[in-house]
Amino acid sequence: MDKGFSQDEINSITSEIDKMKHNEVREIGTFDVIYKGKPTKIRIEVELHSDEDSPPEVVLYMYSHQELVDIIDEEMMKTEEETE
Repeated sequence: MDKGFSQDEINSITSEIDKMKHNEVREIGTFDVIYKGKPTKIRIEVELHSDEDSPPEVVLYMYSHQELVDIIDEEMMKTEEETE
């Protein structure tokens, strides 16, 4: 990805997730990025699962070019592994 999410967009996504209730699914929005030099849109939907005994689990659904979604997913998995 040549140009990803701005800090304001990241803050907006995080803020929306923080407002969500247990088992809620919410469309967060469509965001403009640059991928392989071309403007591309990514639509993000979030599903939140939580219970009293464990931290909430956030599931992100991303809709865009499959190759781009795969790259983002791979990077997110790396980040998750680093934080464990």
